[in-house]
Amino acid sequence: MPQSHDVKFLLDENVSNNLKKLLILKGFDAISVQELNKRGAKNSELVELARKKNRILITYDKDFVEFKHKSENYLILIDIHPLIDENVLPNFEKFLNSFSIEILKENFIILKEDGAILKKK
Repeated sequence: MPQSHDVKFLLDENVSNNLKKLLILKGFDAISVQELNKRGAKNSELVELARKKNRILITYDKDFVEFKHKSENYLILIDIHPLIDENVLPNFEKFLNSFSIEILKENFIILKEDGAILKKK
């Protein structure tokens, strides 16, 4: 598991606040798009914001699959159905416990019910 000080997260506005609470409980630095007054921002703006703040963007927005990412951007797309806390939180916690910071930095990650799909940038 990555050291908490090594990873910072930015949560898209569609991501549950309970995921933010889980991340903070686990010792991670996590902020939401809403806290930065960026609600309604375009995907390109969110990616740039995450890059500038050196944060991994977490989203439920499948539009990011088609988005052209810069190599320094980190992204986790949660694709779990239904997208409710009872499904998302345990899967995300399991993911956090099983991946290193290097994996997070080197891949665009799609988190599914049965594990993570790693896509090289």
